[in-house]
Amino acid sequence: MHHKWSYTTLTKPKRIFVSNRLPFSINSKTGDLKRGSGGLVSALLGVHLDQPFYWLGFETEGEVAQQLAQKSDQANPHLRLHPVVLEKRLYDSYYDKFCNDVLWPLFHYEGQHVFFHRENWNAYIQANRLMADEILKIAVDGDTVWIHDFHFLLLPEMLKQTNPNLKIGLFLHTPFPSSEIFRQLPVREDILRGMILADLVGFHEHSYLRHFTISLTTRLGIDSTFFKAEIDDHTLHLGVYPISIDNEGLRQRSVSPRVLELSEKFQQKIKSPFLILGVDRLDYSKGLELKLKGFRKLLQKYSELRGQVSLLQVAVPTRTKVPAYIRLKREIDQLVGTINGEFGQLGYTPVNYIFNSITENELLALYRRADCVLITSKRDGMNLVAMEYAVSQDLEDPGMIVLSEFAGASSLLVNSIMINPWDEDSVADALNSAYHMPMEERREKLQMTQEMLSKYSATQWAHSFLKDLDAAGDEPRRRPTLRISPKTSESQPKILDQIGKAKKCILVLDYDGTIVSLQKRPELAVVTKQAIQMLDKLQKHFTIYVLSGRDQKFLDAQFPNCSFHLAAEHGAFYKEPGGEWRSRVSSDIQSWYPEVQRVMEDYAERVPLSLVETKAAALVWHFRLSPVEFASFQARKLDDELQVGLANLPVVVTTGSKIVEAKAVECNKGSFVRWLLESESPEHLVIGIGDDRTDEDIFRILGDRGITIKVGNENTVAQYRLNSQEDVLPFLQEISKIRESSRE
Repeated sequence: MHHKWSYTTLTKPKRIFVSNRLPFSINSKTGDLKRGSGGLVSALLGVHLDQPFYWLGFETEGEVAQQLAQKSDQANPHLRLHPVVLEKRLYDSYYDKFCNDVLWPLFHYEGQHVFFHRENWNAYIQANRLMADEILKIAVDGDTVWIHDFHFLLLPEMLKQTNPNLKIGLFLHTPFPSSEIFRQLPVREDILRGMILADLVGFHEHSYLRHFTISLTTRLGIDSTFFKAEIDDHTLHLGVYPISIDNEGLRQRSVSPRVLELSEKFQQKIKSPFLILGVDRLDYSKGLELKLKGFRKLLQKYSELRGQVSLLQVAVPTRTKVPAYIRLKREIDQLVGTINGEFGQLGYTPVNYIFNSITENELLALYRRADCVLITSKRDGMNLVAMEYAVSQDLEDPGMIVLSEFAGASSLLVNSIMINPWDEDSVADALNSAYHMPMEERREKLQMTQEMLSKYSATQWAHSFLKDLDAAGDEPRRRPTLRISPKTSESQPKILDQIGKAKKCILVLDYDGTIVSLQKRPELAVVTKQAIQMLDKLQKHFTIYVLSGRDQKFLDAQFPNCSFHLAAEHGAFYKEPGGEWRSRVSSDIQSWYPEVQRVMEDYAERVPLSLVETKAAALVWHFRLSPVEFASFQARKLDDELQVGLANLPVVVTTGSKIVEAKAVECNKGSFVRWLLESESPEHLVIGIGDDRTDEDIFRILGDRGITIKVGNENTVAQYRLNSQEDVLPFLQEISKIRESSRE
């Protein structure tokens, strides 16, 4: 491929767009470049074009790929088309048999149409790998790669593994299904791991984002907000960006002489007093059978509308050789025949059905002619037909939009009449309302919709996403957490050097999940004889603090007559060797404690096998033995209820490993460690080891002043990580030897 400039001569970071196919083809008659009609090409070509940018997509014919690359300048002087040749057989397996036979139906809640075969999944991996390799030939540090749709869900991980300095955005143009649907996918974790290394993942609608975050939690154990998720040293940003259309361009084309001529022609030819228009691909996700059933219910329920309303349905053929689509077409044909047979009269055909593609001019003319557009999608990422209809309408003779609440567009087009397409009465009633709606009300609704769309175009959608993507990588990268083994000398000799040279070493140890293994019942987490012996041995060379969420009574029972420091309830109470318990609590515990205890006890009754643990300055609701899904949901609900209800009181509500805890503000391990550091010289080395979310407060306070070690595989800000609790005692034995040898 020959260009007037080379990739290496560019000085500014460049943009690279990736989609399954390129938005251009070669005109077979003239050999010129032919632009596709999709909204994506309008959106992306409208972005700032003052520097070269790339668009990569698959092509199965080498000769066509070469022509596309050579003719890029015909579309835009800055555009560089980069076709990636994929052998036809591999493309069919990747695209038809995995993307269309697995991801498409699953993401649209049509599990009965999913046909998963491992060889097609392998083709999907292979195609994603090939695309990644081609991108990496072009991309350099700081470049932006914007990946479009479900064809390339593995690309972010593949790209980041080779070049972590790329800014990678992924936008899903389909719905993201509920976690219960998504969990049916045999390769669900692989898909999620591929996606989460993007810097920004965008969705059309808030519910899709919510489903995605729940899947992250349930499948990968990654907690997130609706804005971002922290994954080791990587930050995944999340956002909602409902796509729009080329509003101004479409509006101008809708009043062109040719469209107005066709519209007048249709006005004369289609005599229906009230024309309902449907425009859909013949796909099971579009709900065409529901549309026809709803229209039939309209004629049954409102007999006075017979002869007054008619439906013109344009069904664009797609995947015509696939059995599921053949069966769908047969069902649609039968429904059309049934309705026309039942309600048709001389001069009145209730349903006119076109199984064919139509030109854009014909489509725009039909938009202008129709009195109402009816969209009954079962699931739809967005559905731009509703927007196109609104923009094409004449305010002097406004039409109405009847829109499925399961289409992403329903979140934007709030002045439409919303329907549940499975409820035939709902569809019939909505169409009857549209028929009888006064002119002024129709005009007001359309005017508000047109004004909204005029301020939010497809190009603005693209700008919004790219602006957030540009900002997503600007925060400083978090330091990676290094995995260590109990034999530290083999994995991280730097730790040994720090411990050996330190004038004094202070060891802060969590209890549950660190000194002892986690147990299903809290009272079973009893310290072992081996652990006691190890702590006694360590005491010769380390100042030890056992810093636990447990109460004073429990720690006294586990460590009677101990020679090291104890801190209970996350540091709210502490005890020096041989001393008495002291309190660090100064806030008013009684301002919140009784009410929280009542609420938690209510939840303990509601959730089987859950219980409330009472402490002096904290209350803990445990659900480790409870049914997982039900208890986890109730935990989120309890957390929300307490967070809102206690917002202005001196109490902190946190969630941990199968617990929800409400504790006085002084019950904070980070606060205790900060208090501890105030009495220690900066030359003294503090080592913090823990497994729970509460231990993250220790790690944050210590920062680079000490050594921080996470036990287990959950996300952390710690410097180092031990694989499991079983590695803790061997690790302590290793550092004890190092400290002992350094003192000799």
